[in-house]
Amino acid sequence: MQQIGVFISLLLLTLSTLADSLPTVASTNLCADLLLLQIADPAQIISVSRASHNPQLSPLAATAARYPTNRGSVEEMLALKPNIALVYSGWTGRRHAELLANQGIEVIALPYPKHWDDALNAARQLAARLGRGAETEAKIAAIAQRMEALAIAARPAYNVLYLRPNGGTAGAKTYVDDVLQRLHLRNAAARRSGWSRFPLEQLVQTPPDVLLLGYFEQNQSLTAAAYGRHPLFQTLLARLPTLRVPGNAWGCGGLELVDAAEQIAAQIDRLAPIETDNSPPSPYHAPLLFTHN
Repeated sequence: MQQIGVFISLLLLTLSTLADSLPTVASTNLCADLLLLQIADPAQIISVSRASHNPQLSPLAATAARYPTNRGSVEEMLALKPNIALVYSGWTGRRHAELLANQGIEVIALPYPKHWDDALNAARQLAARLGRGAETEAKIAAIAQRMEALAIAARPAYNVLYLRPNGGTAGAKTYVDDVLQRLHLRNAAARRSGWSRFPLEQLVQTPPDVLLLGYFEQNQSLTAAAYGRHPLFQTLLARLPTLRVPGNAWGCGGLELVDAAEQIAAQIDRLAPIETDNSPPSPYHAPLLFTHN
């Protein structure tokens, strides 16, 4: 018994030493938070962004609530003294990076994903940098298999338009478009590239088979939700089959995309058969007012 007790003590000491040797991390951005919370050892996380505590924005708000928050400033990073400051591309300029580097803080800027594969690659690369590659590979592989199962399943190739309350949509080269394709759905905004506003006139003239709405459950200002409140849109909304994805489900395009994809697939599978127009999306192009998701 004494030998077993010694063995357990040594094992706990070894695990503690390994945890202590892993780099500590402070995350400055909701999207970085979501990836960090799914990959890092809890002991590595020093701080997360304020947005991660908001359940309307973060699907991991309960987990994030265990950690103190930051506003993403350089001053806070200098005070927190993490080994790594985790940001998204565009957060930092050369001066910020130099300030942190001079204090021994490494800045890792995560690219904004355009495809599901980008999310998987970012997860694996960050896991390796955090010393968690082996520990998280099984989890990442299981998540990838869930998306693959959705892609294998047969379903009607409905023409689907993703919309936000301000009329924002997602065209080609976005993770929304990628997920729709994996579900064998046709993106009605696919002839556009990136994030843009879908003209209400075009929607009325050539409505999709199905509307996919995001962020409509959240309180929006009258100005921000003017498109969604328009009588013409409300008429279409009453007539067309409609799918809904919570705003916190896929605003970042990370590993949580698989949850959103499963929600969309389940709603599609519950729809009554729809008579579809299998012609390609309309080539109509209106001036694009680019917005971010």
